[in-house]
Amino acid sequence: MAVWESVEGRWVTGNRPLGKGRSAGVEHDRSATAAPGEFMAWSARVSELCHLVETLAPTAAALGAPDPAAAPWHGPLFGKLRPQVSRSPLLVVAVCGGTNTGKSLIANTLVGAEISRSLPEAARTRHPVASLPRGLAGRIELAELFPGFTPVAWADEDDALAATDEDRLVWREEPTGSQPERLVLLDTPDIDGTLRDNWQRAELVRNAADVVVAVLTQQKYNDAVVRDFFTAAAGAGKAVLVVFNMVAWPQQRERIAGWLATFTAETGVRPMAVYAAPHDFAAAEAGRIAFHPLPELTPDGSTLGPAERLAGCDFDRIKLDAMTGALGVVLDARTGLGTWLDAYEQAAGRWRQARQLLAQEGRVRVDLPTAPREIVWNEIWKWLEPRRSGFDLAVSRVYRVAGRGVTWAARRVGLARSESERREDFSVVELAALKQALADFVERLDDACRRDPLLAGVLGPRLESADRAAWYADLERRHAALPLVSEDYRGFVRGELDRFARDNPQLVGWILTGLNVGAVARPAITVGLGLAGAAAVPAAAATAGGLTTLVHHVGDVVVGTAATLAGEGALGLTAAGLKPVIETLFAGWSAERGRILAETLHDVVLGDRLAEIDRLAAAAARPEVARARRLLVESARGAGRA
Repeated sequence: MAVWESVEGRWVTGNRPLGKGRSAGVEHDRSATAAPGEFMAWSARVSELCHLVETLAPTAAALGAPDPAAAPWHGPLFGKLRPQVSRSPLLVVAVCGGTNTGKSLIANTLVGAEISRSLPEAARTRHPVASLPRGLAGRIELAELFPGFTPVAWADEDDALAATDEDRLVWREEPTGSQPERLVLLDTPDIDGTLRDNWQRAELVRNAADVVVAVLTQQKYNDAVVRDFFTAAAGAGKAVLVVFNMVAWPQQRERIAGWLATFTAETGVRPMAVYAAPHDFAAAEAGRIAFHPLPELTPDGSTLGPAERLAGCDFDRIKLDAMTGALGVVLDARTGLGTWLDAYEQAAGRWRQARQLLAQEGRVRVDLPTAPREIVWNEIWKWLEPRRSGFDLAVSRVYRVAGRGVTWAARRVGLARSESERREDFSVVELAALKQALADFVERLDDACRRDPLLAGVLGPRLESADRAAWYADLERRHAALPLVSEDYRGFVRGELDRFARDNPQLVGWILTGLNVGAVARPAITVGLGLAGAAAVPAAAATAGGLTTLVHHVGDVVVGTAATLAGEGALGLTAAGLKPVIETLFAGWSAERGRILAETLHDVVLGDRLAEIDRLAAAAARPEVARARRLLVESARGAGRA
């Protein structure tokens, strides 16, 4: 029977050095070697999936979706897959087991040096210890290879025993250069000890490992915590070497098959090799341990020792197998990344419903007073004036003088108010209408918050604690600062009329001809135009030139007037096709008046809260979500799951 040992820090079979990453006399199955392109494809998908999850995670937290870090797929994706995809694959071997199973002694024996202190007291090893190939620490970021750990350079055997809350990973490089250049070997804390921090550290190591050396004893092969740990390793597709330690050899050899059968049935582990290590107190005291291969329990029937098997294995194939297992956890239909995306989209759906409610309840009609018609029509005449004939303009001046005389006489006898008085009257009524609209709007927001807890969480604190008097003061300030005709509005009128002239050159020519030919009959046309207001139209009809009444994403502030097109001249122009553009110009003027309400609501009442609601409601439509789902499909197809 062959007995396998690690002697003087060299990876050997008996007394023969194996060299770096090759086994003496071992034939490798080239057909099983992973294709470089296959690994590169995996790497690209894994890297992008990690980036997408990290990008979506802050939004998921705001949505109230589950924390991805708490999901069962997160550890395999970020702790196992991600660290390996940015570099030539390393094979990470972790020696794991329960208390007092001899893990540290086995790890020291495999490395050929005492990297961890082997002590009889239980639960003394607190931090994993990594043996690295010579020069590896200078080529990679160990913190990326072992997420969750703070790498600390090895000083002595007591480093792994340090009592600290920090999750450390103690590392040292194998000094002789005999350790295969892509093999990293770790000793781990107990997986079932009294220190729960040890459990967490052992799980972090398990996530990072490709191969797990399961150290079992007659007493520790079927404990519940031990079973759970290795069940998770099997579920993640880890390659497993089983070592039954402290065996009465050879007397208990036949009993090992029964222990193994129970262990594999309970955990789902399919060991790549099985070994027995005898209970030899003197050898253990000397830091030595012998491994007896059990070919009858090993799938390939080989008698290779653990060091030779690890040194000569197909690194890429084991790495891809481990990645396939870890990816299987990520792809799991019940608990994988897809279910987190489902929860993310469901949470976004609840925000969409909240936004719909807000759109319904957050609409307010602003009943503005009748627009001072001469304001809008003056702008229209200013646009027309350069295009009119001299005769038409002369007649207009005559009627304008006559009109002023009639108006003066009407004011004297109390039949008409002056222009400044009319504008002052309008301003008072307009401000009152805007204040009433603000009150209505806030009342409807209060009701929406009572009906939807998501809205209450975002808008409720603001509505409950704010100084509402300050809102009305802000509206008054904005109203006082807004001229009756702004430069924005003048530009809007010119733009609309220029566009209309380009689209309807014959109609504009007909109007100008009619104004010239019918100059003598001007009183009817002039009166008609002067009395024309605008029919109530949706405010969305006047969005050009920066004039809009959309209150962010809540809804429209619908503005309009009670006036209608009237008079002989107005009817004639309507028949000629002017009605839509005239209505748009009046609606644009009213829209600008209503805009100050929208600004108060957005800037003072609600701030950026509406933008946040809209962002969360649209979260499911983010391209990262669709891309993550496509990558999952591609990964499943590549892993043979589709």
